[in-house]
Amino acid sequence: MKIKLYKSVALCSLLALAGCHDFEELNTNPYAPIYDPTVEHVSAEGIDIDYTLTEHAMASLKGMEGAIGSIFANFTYEGPYNDYQVTTNLTHDIYAGYWGNNVSGFVNQAPTYSYTDGWSANRWKHFYDDRSTSEYSQLVKTFYFCNKDYYHTAFYITRIYYAFLLSMQTDTYGDIPVAYYVKGAMPPEENVAYTPQKEVYNILFQLLDQAITALHQENLPAVSQYDLGDHDKCYGGDVDKWRRFANTLRLRLALRVSNVDPALARTQAQAALADPAGLMQSQDDNMKQTPKRQYIAGGNENIYALLFSWTGNAVLSKEMERAYKNQALKEDAAPDATTTFNENSANCYLDPRCEVLWFRPTPFDSLTASPLPIENPKRDFNGVMNGETNVGGSYLNRYSANRCMLSSDAMNKNYWWNLAREIVWMGYAESLFLKAEAALRWPSLVDETPESLYLKGIKASMDYYEIDADKAREYISHLDGVKAFAGGSKEEQLEQIITQKWIAVFPNGNEGWAEVRRTDYPRYLLAPVNGNNSNGEVGAGKLIKRINYPNSESRNPNKPGDVNQGSRVWWDVADTMSDNGQWHTPDNFR
Repeated sequence: MKIKLYKSVALCSLLALAGCHDFEELNTNPYAPIYDPTVEHVSAEGIDIDYTLTEHAMASLKGMEGAIGSIFANFTYEGPYNDYQVTTNLTHDIYAGYWGNNVSGFVNQAPTYSYTDGWSANRWKHFYDDRSTSEYSQLVKTFYFCNKDYYHTAFYITRIYYAFLLSMQTDTYGDIPVAYYVKGAMPPEENVAYTPQKEVYNILFQLLDQAITALHQENLPAVSQYDLGDHDKCYGGDVDKWRRFANTLRLRLALRVSNVDPALARTQAQAALADPAGLMQSQDDNMKQTPKRQYIAGGNENIYALLFSWTGNAVLSKEMERAYKNQALKEDAAPDATTTFNENSANCYLDPRCEVLWFRPTPFDSLTASPLPIENPKRDFNGVMNGETNVGGSYLNRYSANRCMLSSDAMNKNYWWNLAREIVWMGYAESLFLKAEAALRWPSLVDETPESLYLKGIKASMDYYEIDADKAREYISHLDGVKAFAGGSKEEQLEQIITQKWIAVFPNGNEGWAEVRRTDYPRYLLAPVNGNNSNGEVGAGKLIKRINYPNSESRNPNKPGDVNQGSRVWWDVADTMSDNGQWHTPDNFR
């Protein structure tokens, strides 16, 4: 594994001042023997800090203590956002069915399952080199060894956030290296061992259980706590919000394993639902990231606004278009709208989120007109099929660009995206859909019905987008899916819950793609229309199942063999499609 211990310039400077001259030497040969000179007597087992520091290492750590706020700020800001466009947007976001990007230079690459190491490997690198080694390791060591009681809440908040990042990493790759890293230490050997995904999930549940318990009021040390404050780019140091997020994340992961280990899923779901802190309670609890432009000049900005600025490369997908137009069909809809997917807004109660998030097909020059975009009101919303190469003429004359205004950072619900718009990694609406599924699976654990929580989840999503109450009511009151809750099977009810959850968590491809693989819903998902470019790894007509390990890992003999983009991860128990590209009937209640 390629490891780079400390990346941040500020951090490197502090290390130099503290006399830790070994790190730069390690970076000159990325595959030199891996060790952490600050750690002694560490084991590969468990999640607890079981090691000691030398006197010199402790002095070095103390010398860097003043920078810990800045390190935490970078940790929570960069998180899954680091290099988002070439890692997540061109893979997860498209594999989830959220975006289409068929412009030249992209259509035959990662979007259509060609593994592109120069793009996809960045996710691996950022997680290990930056988040795990440069930031998390330094944070947990400082919080644990410098003043354990004073840093108590900061230590466990850091562990919660690391569990969040770790969950996305394992859901992307399956088996991954976890031992040592989870303790803030480095593996002592060059050829890093891989942890099976089943064990990774056990570690995730241990991390969350320990942190949630430690943050209970009765378990807090009787000393004032270090306030993360503005350094915490997610919750501003609010411990109660972190507890609710941790419980919601725990429920998300419990449901993720519901098909492969139903007993474990129930146990973890029960723990999440029974904790006194509860789940997310409102939009104020959303786990989100605000682009730097709002508080620091320059820097990374909202990725979806940037996508628009690149001449609208990423457009509405055909999957999302069908989702917007097929959840609430009108009684007098055209005959074919009831036998195949409807693609005409006149036949449906259009999902009002579509009008908030997308333009109608309109030339790019009109959409960037000053001072406000000029949309073509005569065109219907239209999405592109992944892999469709003969797009012809102007891309945006045929397909819907994301509804964006780049001329101002001021929030404007008429133009949802701009450079200052927040990105939500987990939100209140999702928490309601998670609870709806939990109520469906384990009625005794939840005091509400699946239907009521399903409807609350849709309403919460509408509220997040500031949609007019009458518009939201019209759409919700005509949902065809409500019929499933009046005598339909659990499978039929789950399809409705997951479909609306998938719509609501847009544009979070990490979660959307994971849910497609776990449940085989929604049924709108499409394989690349002209075949894929996986070099035979993903069967023709099938959906991609994971991301390949980076090419650099081929040098590690511990890398799992016979694993490629067509191989299911541990919790994905059944293939989504048959060999001829037809949907299987799911079985989500084993």
